[in-house]
Amino acid sequence: MEKGLEISFRVGGGAHEIEVTEALANIIGNRFKAQIDMDWRIFHVTLGNEKFFKVLYTGRKVGRLHPHIEKKIREDFDTLSKNSYESLLHLYKKEKRTPGFEVKQIKQLKEEYDLWEDRFWEYF
Repeated sequence: MEKGLEISFRVGGGAHEIEVTEALANIIGNRFKAQIDMDWRIFHVTLGNEKFFKVLYTGRKVGRLHPHIEKKIREDFDTLSKNSYESLLHLYKKEKRTPGFEVKQIKQLKEEYDLWEDRFWEYF
């Protein structure tokens, strides 16, 4: 992804991982949407036997040309992820009532290993 930011992570398992992922991605997405006009997508990725979540944030000011914005998004995402399940969902429900709050749903994505895309091959 040339222009944008990808955050891949695993939630600590359990029945609440979908709710936690949607809350994290949508809260951060909406906070920065108001500031820098960006969009985002949320994926539940299957790669071989592994499952994880991936959030893609895109926009004109999201990417390598704006490292300070990328850093701020990562920091805010990390800080928010340290909240307890209850406080995160309370915050999410509160922010969802804000006019213009956009809710993105999680899409399923199946990826396959591609060794030619692996950084290992860049050394040859």
